[in-house]
Amino acid sequence: MPDIVFDENYYKKIIKEFGYNPLRFEKINFNLGKIDKKELRARWICHSEGNKFSESLKQGKHVIVTTGIGLSAPPHVGTLAQIVNAIFLQGNGIPVQMVLGDLDAYNGKNISLQVTRDLAKKYREFILRLGFKIGNGSILRDQYNDLCVLRTMYLCGKYMNDSDFEWTEEDLHKFYVSKGRVDKDMTFRRKLSLALMTADFIYLFLSDRFEAVLVMLGIDEHKYVLFSQEVLERMKKDNMIKRGDLAAIYSHMNKGFNNYPKMSKSFPDSSINPEMSPAQIVHRIVYEEGEYKKANESPVYQMMSSVGNFSLKDLTKRYLACEAKSELWVKYKKAYAEMLVSIFKKWQEI
Repeated sequence: MPDIVFDENYYKKIIKEFGYNPLRFEKINFNLGKIDKKELRARWICHSEGNKFSESLKQGKHVIVTTGIGLSAPPHVGTLAQIVNAIFLQGNGIPVQMVLGDLDAYNGKNISLQVTRDLAKKYREFILRLGFKIGNGSILRDQYNDLCVLRTMYLCGKYMNDSDFEWTEEDLHKFYVSKGRVDKDMTFRRKLSLALMTADFIYLFLSDRFEAVLVMLGIDEHKYVLFSQEVLERMKKDNMIKRGDLAAIYSHMNKGFNNYPKMSKSFPDSSINPEMSPAQIVHRIVYEEGEYKKANESPVYQMMSSVGNFSLKDLTKRYLACEAKSELWVKYKKAYAEMLVSIFKKWQEI
């Protein structure tokens, strides 16, 4: 296992090192439109410039939240959390862009183009069936067919240096390398993958449609946002982009099953995914939870807090049952497993 562990000490280390404002370790100081502070604290761990985005939203400026999904494999519960949070924001009147990273997986994870293109079609239908709405400012697109964003990547290239890419590795990069899932070094194709992800964000400003953008990703991907913020500032100084504020809000990571540091599409044994049978899903959730000292260290409780749409009251009940490792907790786990079976059935039907 790698050195990185996604526990409270990890979050505090990241927050201190990069100057993020904690959402779970002290009171959040802003709402997002109709969404109050408690709801935000239940879904996200920390932010960068999120208060500025909140002000832009309040002032009626043209804003959008953007997130993306790597298409290396079918979705797992961590992927579901990104989708559910996007739908949650959308339901509260905030437009959302969801990018299906087919080209990202093609270069970044060396997945064949046919596989990523097939996954893009299936993901699109799955996301729509879960309730995501296109229109009213919201966008659902892949990378392969959006040539404007590819052109944006080329324009951004003038404001990127080779040295920039060296410090943007995902926190679990060494772990992925040890398992043969990504290149060890920052190869040209991996630079292309990261540059395109940056263009996914920056095109929203270059198109002159939006004044403020909030990136929604997992906290282990925070360096990607820092890289994009730096590129944006260079473009603004050069007058390539007239206006625009890029903020970020980060979700907590779902701990993986079988001692994996997080759930990952690259490692099926780490997660719950639609390729599993209903019996396998139930067994993994009920019997493969593993050891934990606190409820928030349980992969199953973490899943419930990110995918399930439980009220804060119901989530508290599950937290206490998990902490006590009671029979009630087993009952909650079985019910949750059946809910996930129902959700993933939508994927299997496509």
